[in-house]
Amino acid sequence: MNTTLPILAVDAGQSSIRARLHQMAGPAFQMDFPPLLTDQPLMPQLESVIREVLLQRPAANVRVAAGLSGLTPLNADAAGVLDASRDRGVTAVYLVHDSVSGYLGCLGDRRGSAVAAGTGVVTLATGTSSYSRVDGWGNIMGDAGSGYWIGRAGLEAAMRAHDRRGVHTAILDLLHEDFPNLETAYIDIQSHPERIAFVASYARKIIDLSPHDKVSAHIVDRATDELALSVGASLRNTWWDPGSCPSISWAGSILSNPLMSGPLHLKLKQAWPNAEILPPQGGPLDGVARIPDLPVDHPLHPLLHISTATALELKPAKA
Repeated sequence: MNTTLPILAVDAGQSSIRARLHQMAGPAFQMDFPPLLTDQPLMPQLESVIREVLLQRPAANVRVAAGLSGLTPLNADAAGVLDASRDRGVTAVYLVHDSVSGYLGCLGDRRGSAVAAGTGVVTLATGTSSYSRVDGWGNIMGDAGSGYWIGRAGLEAAMRAHDRRGVHTAILDLLHEDFPNLETAYIDIQSHPERIAFVASYARKIIDLSPHDKVSAHIVDRATDELALSVGASLRNTWWDPGSCPSISWAGSILSNPLMSGPLHLKLKQAWPNAEILPPQGGPLDGVARIPDLPVDHPLHPLLHISTATALELKPAKA
């Protein structure tokens, strides 16, 4: 990472937003914020985070790099974010989908596939000169194997057990602890202001139950099947074959649990016996911080949305 200019790295996901300001002098400054709401405009939420961080730690000539869940070419307005943040000392803005920052945090300069699995999930692979994104299509039509996917499957299984449409599961007991009146739980969850993150919060509990609860174990098995399928598809899409030696890594809250990462590792090793399966080099914020210095010939560089101020446009940051 180039440390000659400050970098404000923002990792904006559906569970939380984290921002870290890197400067030459002194330790990095970090702030945490509520989740990114992907059903609302993304850029104003990002602008609010930038302004709050730089209000607490004023800096000049700041390069902002942000990895955002739900970013598309249509809503990625780097120029607008720069205009809204220039008075706080921002001179460049780099926006990427969080699959890119997740990949860079996991694999850095290596070629292969990285899966980022938290509330949502997205897999990104690179080949010699190409890339492939798999899933990351949101909770309505994708995110297979994600925290939300696991939580949603668990809540459905709990209500099936409640109705006696399915076998008993300890997930029902978890749900009953949170909602003494199970028959109104669905209304409470649907009206929850952060319902996506709330549903995903059950994933950790379901994963922890999996050694002792058959329904939870089945959900975890299906989830790791989905994640392994996405990794395999992303590698084949970038012209790797099962006999080749790609690097594979993953990051995200649900894959920090060995009850998920262990089975996934085994399934990937069976499908890709020569792959180098690696722990992540760093976290999502580390991947975000690499974005401004990504070489122009990198396969992922076309996915960056960039806006920089000219020398005549630069303004000093307000104290």
